[in-house]
Amino acid sequence: MKRLFIAFAVSALGACASTPHDVEPSLTYKKFSARLNEPLEVETGEALFVEGGYIEGQFIKVNEPLDMMIPGAMLIPFPVHIAPGTLKMTRISMSGRYFCADEDKASASFPGLGSVIKTGDCVGIRISPSKKFEWVVDNSNHNRATTIWTRAMSDDEVQRYQSKVSNVPFKYDSLKRIVFNGYYGGQLHFTYEELGSSSKESKEFVFDFAGKPTLVSIKGNRFEVQKADNIKLVYSWQKFN
Repeated sequence: MKRLFIAFAVSALGACASTPHDVEPSLTYKKFSARLNEPLEVETGEALFVEGGYIEGQFIKVNEPLDMMIPGAMLIPFPVHIAPGTLKMTRISMSGRYFCADEDKASASFPGLGSVIKTGDCVGIRISPSKKFEWVVDNSNHNRATTIWTRAMSDDEVQRYQSKVSNVPFKYDSLKRIVFNGYYGGQLHFTYEELGSSSKESKEFVFDFAGKPTLVSIKGNRFEVQKADNIKLVYSWQKFN
């Protein structure tokens, strides 16, 4: 009888709970502009200049271990675990945006079967176009057929797990950006990047900074650095290329 149950459960887990169709979102083309001589600030790792055609990357931060039960085959709940870390937006489909944990940060298992996820599957959060938040397990790779299981999130969970814009684009056609890499050793560190669909140019820029307003220029984009520490940079634009 146990073997029959396991065989039936395997078949049920392979059933199509819902079918996501990946969509190709329109690229947003942005021409960089900012007011001249207006104090601005960025934290280490953030971009102070972004221009081009791209889709913004997004992420959701998980600060504590999460353990929950999600209804599976025959409505039998199965345990899901997500470790603290970052859920990155990895897919956009008709059913919403998928924010997935790294492979070593999540697990899902079914009674009598053990782990039911493989490399490329998704354990995390799905946000529908209508802003419906759900915990999601997409184990289509494990089942070799489209299989997605969800559980609605509570209002408290929705407030706690809001998405934020990432410094890494989800997709780009052409993109230019200047990233502030930090202030250490009395020097300001930046990376200038030009990203195309089939090319990438990256160059490091380093400037001395002794705590006094300092004018710097990167690829014709000129800005004055007013303050800097190991957390953030305070600056104002003087000229754009």
